Amino acid sequence: MQGISIKAIVLATLAVFGIDFVSSLVLFAMFGGPPLDAPKEQIEAALAALNEDAGYLLTALVLGTASTVVGGYLTARLAPTLPYYNALAFGVLGVAISIPFSTGVPTWVRVLGLGLGIPAALAGAYLSKRKGGIAR
Repeated sequence: MQGISIKAIVLATLAVFGIDFVSSLVLFAMFGGPPLDAPKEQIEAALAALNEDAGYLLTALVLGTASTVVGGYLTARLAPTLPYYNALAFGVLGVAISIPFSTGVPTWVRVLGLGLGIPAALAGAYLSKRKGGIAR
């Protein structure tokens, strides 16, 4: 489709990967995960325990949604001709990438996480078009 910027979508996706990577390390440390140099079995056991901790899951969901808003914002800023379509494409790509990685978490987290992906990306595009509190 003419007007869709693959470059903007890819750059925003890479930025969100970076944000999500850093936030996952911080969350892992905050919620009592073992050090990263721990044996693989210990890390896997800690991840399994975290996937049962509602506080961790809710915090991860909020941070993941916030990073998707940032990604939608970046996409729209980098592709100003069709900001909402580009943010929509970013959101669809994010949901598609998230599907195989969301196994092993409770169903409520998976449904909310996948369901919020596209609206969060579009919210980011909306925020990118605001100026002085009024949408352009």
